[in-house]
Amino acid sequence: MSPEDLDWAALGDEAVHLLRRYLAIDTSNPPGNETEGVAFLASVLEKDGIAAEIAEAVPRRGNLTARLLGTGRRPGLVLHHHVDVVPADPRHWSFDPFGGAVEDGYVYGRGSLDMKSVGIVQILAVIGLKRAGIRLDGDAIVLATADEEEESAHGAEFIARHRSPWLRGAEAALSELGGILDRSALTRPIGIIGVSEKTGLPLRLVAHGVAGHGSLPWPDSAPHRLVRALGRLLAAERPPRVLPETQEFFATLAGALPAGTAHGYDDLARALEEREFREAFFANPHYAAAVGTTFAVTGLSAGAKRNVIPPEATAEVDCRLLAGDDPEEIVDWVRRTIDDDQVDVEVLRPPRAPSRSPTDTPIYRALAECLRGRMPNVSVTPAILTGSSDSWVFRRAGLHSYGFSPFVLDEGELFRIHGVDERISVENVRAGVRAYAELLVSVLGGGAWT
Repeated sequence: MSPEDLDWAALGDEAVHLLRRYLAIDTSNPPGNETEGVAFLASVLEKDGIAAEIAEAVPRRGNLTARLLGTGRRPGLVLHHHVDVVPADPRHWSFDPFGGAVEDGYVYGRGSLDMKSVGIVQILAVIGLKRAGIRLDGDAIVLATADEEEESAHGAEFIARHRSPWLRGAEAALSELGGILDRSALTRPIGIIGVSEKTGLPLRLVAHGVAGHGSLPWPDSAPHRLVRALGRLLAAERPPRVLPETQEFFATLAGALPAGTAHGYDDLARALEEREFREAFFANPHYAAAVGTTFAVTGLSAGAKRNVIPPEATAEVDCRLLAGDDPEEIVDWVRRTIDDDQVDVEVLRPPRAPSRSPTDTPIYRALAECLRGRMPNVSVTPAILTGSSDSWVFRRAGLHSYGFSPFVLDEGELFRIHGVDERISVENVRAGVRAYAELLVSVLGGGAWT
């Protein structure tokens, strides 16, 4: 049997069916419960004779790997997805977030795009190649991990530290988030391959002051100090920094926007020196996040009673770093900007230095060709993701890691990630299986029939 002999339509339907079953397994993090999810994946793989191994970092926080063995003439490729999902409140959804509903050509459910659909497409691609009897030159390594939506400690980090043989022989990993943007505002679609991402530097600001009665408006109370410190931090500007991949993304975007709407995008660093352009550019939070260190206040706490001034007030700040940022320099800058010796700045965990994967590699070129196969008129560009994924773990372990999917996404899908009524089109799932299988043959080579 050859790839052409496979019933791709049937494989696509099988992928939709399995995705619906996978979505019905609640792996919300917290608490996780990924073991139930990876047990389901193991049963799918083992039904086709592909052995799977499961390892728990702690009880019920399971991770899985499985290999379609190649001849060893090429390095392997890690096909990664995370099993955990963010919580979903069913009161706000049109469908049961863990029901796997299909309506008007879409599969609905928490994790339908982020990122259980990717996992199912990867696994069905591997199963399809095995059914076709294709022997690749490199191993196709399925990797499903826990805890990406928190700190990865029970997932990718656990694998890298305690199950490193699972990554043995691999040169690169494919993870989240990439694909084709086909938005109404674009004159042609844009294909995105993630080559880096901003990483978190979680900070806590703790202000100290004298406790007292709420009827006395002490100017230097802890809450007042904290409010002023946050005001100074959020009002301050760090110089923008345009990485080469970011410049390439915006140049590509300029070519896909209507004429006259992308002034300055061809030389972003120069354009950002102009105050009017900078203010308009920074008004888009996605764009602002792409060119600098960002700070978002995500939690505030102080007193327990309205008429009692507390001696302490705290703020949680989500700081995100670009590749090349120095975490120590940023923390020092925050302290100098706040300029108050009664406000402590705490780093809540060791910083993760962002890193980048190159674009001049055969695998990057194969990913770009895969996207062109999905939409021939697509313009492909590298991108630096403003969120985070597990790719930093794989890069630290010595692998190139790319954010990739073969999905064509519009606003109706992309902007529902972590939101209400998350969904993916049935067509994306069906077509994604074949696209991923052809990608594996392209990257891992071989094609010999067993």
